[in-house]
Amino acid sequence: MERSTLFIWLAVLANGLAGLTGGLLSEHWLKRHLSALVAFAAGALLGAVFLEVFPEAVETLGPSAFRWALGSFVVLVFIEWFLGSHHDHSQHEPGHHHREPLGSATVVPSLLAADTLHNVGDGAAVAAAFLVSPQAGVTTALAIIAHELPQEVGDYALLRAAGISRVRALLALAAVQFSAVIGAGAVLLGSQLVEGLEGIILALASGTFLYIGATDLLPELRRGSAPHEVRGRLLGFILGLSLVAAAGAVEHYVLGAHH
Repeated sequence: MERSTLFIWLAVLANGLAGLTGGLLSEHWLKRHLSALVAFAAGALLGAVFLEVFPEAVETLGPSAFRWALGSFVVLVFIEWFLGSHHDHSQHEPGHHHREPLGSATVVPSLLAADTLHNVGDGAAVAAAFLVSPQAGVTTALAIIAHELPQEVGDYALLRAAGISRVRALLALAAVQFSAVIGAGAVLLGSQLVEGLEGIILALASGTFLYIGATDLLPELRRGSAPHEVRGRLLGFILGLSLVAAAGAVEHYVLGAHH
């Protein structure tokens, strides 16, 4: 338990640092490569769902894992129908004009609030995965970090476009990333009180990852027709899948050798 807890906090820390990478990159580089990062995230999320996270949820919960995963998927469908998509990466690209004026008093608070809720869920998913197995934890953490890169880079670009200084934008995103600690801590405490909580969280994360990867990120692969964009997205998607598959294979080999 102590080792799993250490891994959880290390993964949450790594996820938080990944969310601040936007401040280290030039706007020119972001504009050129953000779509490839989105494709990379899609590959990593879908690979994590089908290769590790959902199989672990089924092994832990049994057939009821399908109902929990479907429930989270449907909830996200209704949220996006009624509230609109926070993860529209075409609007996150530097230089892209958001439909709502970026100087509006509602844009920045709503962006940060949505990110906070998202990160609470990420922290919970990482904690649940590591409590189930190290292999599930590593795969889930990699998938979440892969998704954080384009999302937080896009959010950083929006904050900068709203006139917020680099330092203030990074401080705001750091505070948002810290909310993952709440989700991880809640699962660590709740797992001692609710039997099977880890499996439920993993099933919910599976439905969430599937929705984000398949309906939110994959459509980005159809945007733009420049050959270098197409190649970059295809390569990013393949790399995302390969990273998760390789991490799972290495972890399985290490665990097998250990046993």
